[in-house]
Amino acid sequence: MAKIALAGNPNVGKSVIFNALTGLNQRIANFPGCTVEKKEGKMHFKGREIEVTDLPGIYSLSPHSIDEEVSRKYIIEENPDLVVVVLDASNLERNLYLTVQLMELGVNLLAVLNMVDLARGKGIIIDSKKLSENLGIPVIETIAIKEVGITKLKNAICENLDHPVKPKPIIWKGNIEAALQVILNEIAPYSSRIEKRYPLNWLAISLLENDKYAWEIAIDSGIPENELKEKIETVNRENFKGDAVIAIVDARYDLIKDFIKDVVTDFRGRQWALSDMLDEVLTNRFLGIPIFLAIMWGVFQLTFTVGKPLVDLIGLGIAKLGDLIYYLANLLDGAGTGVNPITDFIVGALLNGFGTVISFVPYLIILFIALAILEDTGYLSRVAFIMDRYMSKVGLEGQAIIPMLLGFGCNVPGIMATRAIKNPQSRKTAILVNSFMSCSARLPVFILLAGSIFPAYAGLVTLSLYILGVIIGISFAWLFRKTLFRGGDTYLIIELQPYTRPSIKGVAIKMWNQTKEFFKKASSIILIAVITIYLLDASGILEYLGRGVAYLFWWMKTSDGTPLSWEYGAALLSGFVAKEVIIGTLSTLLNFDPSAPLTSNPLVNLGPAAGFGLLVFILLYVPCVATLAVIKKETGSTKWMFFSLAFTMTVAYTFSAIAYFLVRFIVSI
Repeated sequence: MAKIALAGNPNVGKSVIFNALTGLNQRIANFPGCTVEKKEGKMHFKGREIEVTDLPGIYSLSPHSIDEEVSRKYIIEENPDLVVVVLDASNLERNLYLTVQLMELGVNLLAVLNMVDLARGKGIIIDSKKLSENLGIPVIETIAIKEVGITKLKNAICENLDHPVKPKPIIWKGNIEAALQVILNEIAPYSSRIEKRYPLNWLAISLLENDKYAWEIAIDSGIPENELKEKIETVNRENFKGDAVIAIVDARYDLIKDFIKDVVTDFRGRQWALSDMLDEVLTNRFLGIPIFLAIMWGVFQLTFTVGKPLVDLIGLGIAKLGDLIYYLANLLDGAGTGVNPITDFIVGALLNGFGTVISFVPYLIILFIALAILEDTGYLSRVAFIMDRYMSKVGLEGQAIIPMLLGFGCNVPGIMATRAIKNPQSRKTAILVNSFMSCSARLPVFILLAGSIFPAYAGLVTLSLYILGVIIGISFAWLFRKTLFRGGDTYLIIELQPYTRPSIKGVAIKMWNQTKEFFKKASSIILIAVITIYLLDASGILEYLGRGVAYLFWWMKTSDGTPLSWEYGAALLSGFVAKEVIIGTLSTLLNFDPSAPLTSNPLVNLGPAAGFGLLVFILLYVPCVATLAVIKKETGSTKWMFFSLAFTMTVAYTFSAIAYFLVRFIVSI
């Protein structure tokens, strides 16, 4: 089966093209030996099956990050039959830098000129035929979000697989040409070993750039390291005054200018694009944050309003299924009620416990759709930009913002994304405060408790929890950067994604991928946890554990003045496994009907003070065991894992008490 790889800068529409080529025939995995995510899928076209790999979005093949390192290694080591490089038509010159590096590798190459409609809207007209002639490779125009040009692209992929097209060889000039000739002469005796896997010209230019991977190849090929290094250092000193890397970068951009000569007609400056007008408002230093908060409030209100009838319908179905099971059991044993240990387990653990968790899926689906729309429109990159202005003042600057935003989906990939932060002190800070970003697993718990106790203000209460998590995270980031992790400021360099109209298919695929991950988690971790909780409850052990946890909240009183019952302590304990398990535990232990209105279940008896206090604790204590595991892996130390556990528990307990007594004071006024 033929293999192709998609490469390109971030925000060029590469994922949209990947979705258009593969549909739902895709899976998410990691590259071997690291935690960088890759997407793989199958393209079926004209009776052919082609394996497609979506490489991480990168700006170059010069390895300044792990994403760039694994992408280059995949292209060289895995040797795909075709590399499809996706270009943003409105940023052609910058995008072509990666293309030039791929041309240096001499791979079978096909270029996709994407988002040509946005380029035209900005006043940029590109002659794709002329560009193809200059590069010596096919260039296909697409508007991927509208699936314009996708069939043409599929045909071009099949054509290139049948008749590979090698790009024009890069012709270096001046000092670079002279320096490369010296290096090529030095490695010539070993060329027969090298050329089997690596292009000689690429290896020579990479050695001149002092690329670590290129040196590994040279040494493995038997080239004397010291002699070659001495020769290259001499060439670098004599020809470039020690700055060969800068000279090569400049030379690549000179090549790009030649490639786009007579290709691009730029009318910018003669018109003000709609995107400029939107940015004037959405990234305004005064309006940006209020607009963001208003949008998120709308998202949560939409989640509650639209999701509730669907959740009620699923809950009703679960309740009726429980009645049916008892009815069928009664027909079989004739006992009169159908109640026996087996039916109690099926109804109590699987339906009331696990089924209640599943019943909240509509809320998650609506949230996933809303977030996918915000992402695909290009708005979320603006959120990172406007937040950087404020967060940089407390020491959590630069690339740390991106992992925090990812943490709202799931803390595990959010923490893994801190690999992009080069400063180790800033990275550890970002890892430790990421747990305070409210992941999607907490949302069903917030909906259950807030919808039961604050029915008229459920959306506002949920939004306040998200804001509280951000404020506490930023505050402790400032504290850590002033104490534990001092020094080494970094700055945010982010490309603002062009505004685009989300496609139904693109949003649906993102929603499905996230929902599928939830069902995977539900069918394994959550199901096992709920069954374990049921069995511990049946044996009486859970009550002792729950009483121990509930006793820690001795100061928290419910609406009728009684202490917090052991069921809530057991639910908080189960939340260590995964936050969704809290719902299943409460449903099993309190035995409330998932089909009944939220305001009629026993959670109402908590009252506003205890209810909000518990919500704050659930927001802030360690998200799950998977988060602890990834903290250990990313920091390389169990010390920071246990520190995070103790730290989040202490913060959660403290702010839970503050929230409880504050609400209690307000209610009593």
